[in-house]
Amino acid sequence: MKLYSYLLKREIYQILYVQDVFSRYEDFLALVTKAFDPKILFLTVIPLVAGLSTRVYSRLLLSVLLTEYANTLIKWILAEDRPFWWVRETKEFTTLNRPKLYQNELTCEPSPGNPSGHLMTSTTYLYVIFSVLEEAGMQYGRTAVIVLRACYYLSLLLISVSRMYFGCHFLHQCIIGILLGIGMTKLTMSLSFEKYLTKLTRKRRLGYCSLICLILFVVYWGQKLFGVDPQWSVKMAFKWCDDPFYLDPSTTLVFSIIRLTGSLVAFAVVGPVLRSAPLDWRRSVPLTLIMMTIKWIAISYTPRYYGVIIYYLYTFLIHLLFTYGYMRLVPATASVLVDSRVQRNSRPKIN
Repeated sequence: MKLYSYLLKREIYQILYVQDVFSRYEDFLALVTKAFDPKILFLTVIPLVAGLSTRVYSRLLLSVLLTEYANTLIKWILAEDRPFWWVRETKEFTTLNRPKLYQNELTCEPSPGNPSGHLMTSTTYLYVIFSVLEEAGMQYGRTAVIVLRACYYLSLLLISVSRMYFGCHFLHQCIIGILLGIGMTKLTMSLSFEKYLTKLTRKRRLGYCSLICLILFVVYWGQKLFGVDPQWSVKMAFKWCDDPFYLDPSTTLVFSIIRLTGSLVAFAVVGPVLRSAPLDWRRSVPLTLIMMTIKWIAISYTPRYYGVIIYYLYTFLIHLLFTYGYMRLVPATASVLVDSRVQRNSRPKIN
């Protein structure tokens, strides 16, 4: 424990260095942190992909859902502190030499720190997006591929710097988030994994969905059984945030589980899409934007003062219905149907 505390102490000095060097770029780093917030990515990037390709949407959605579930589970198990409250609680510093980390509204996140959710989920989003771009860019030669990969790693570096700058994560939490994100993405994006899910019946897929929820339920109540408060990080954030009003209930782990489960149930009902007809973007994109707008409005009217059950049930239903709509309504409305006879007649004749 002494070695671990010593390492965290060194990482506090790293954060202080980052805050000093990058203070002039705070607005840009704030933009990076906001843009790669898992909740914001879930409400913007995934729906936009749904308007472009149902196949890519299905792969991205599955990968993101399982990655975020894994992130939640590992956070609960590791139960690591975030820098902005560890530095105030630790005995590694005294009253005389305890450093003061810079805080603002982006700092006060109420979940455990390891692994970084921003880095773990952003790795998944960027991996999928850059994989598609890399596949399209291969026709321009190896240089295009190298440039895309450099942009991929540069994006992860910027996100890491932004998370350290606002005192949200230690460096090792960012690195672990990236490594786990890459591992989860390669697993969930594998064709064999998708084919396995496709062969499952709807009932079996819903059974696996229930199993994931059961595991999280056991971990949550198991902590309580052993005298550990699963909401300990919420209390720490509330205690050490400069302004407790910075705390957002939608960033807690329990809320994330409800949001993810609604979408996962919809995915389990529809199933993974291995093949899909091309979409007419003149219809699919406007429809997707309309659905996104309606969803944002619906979320803004979430009933917050009628009890926890109503609050979580409403959140669950919103994400279930709209995920189902992106997977069913968009392709049903905007798919381009190609007559097989036209395809045969359009093939070049060989003399």
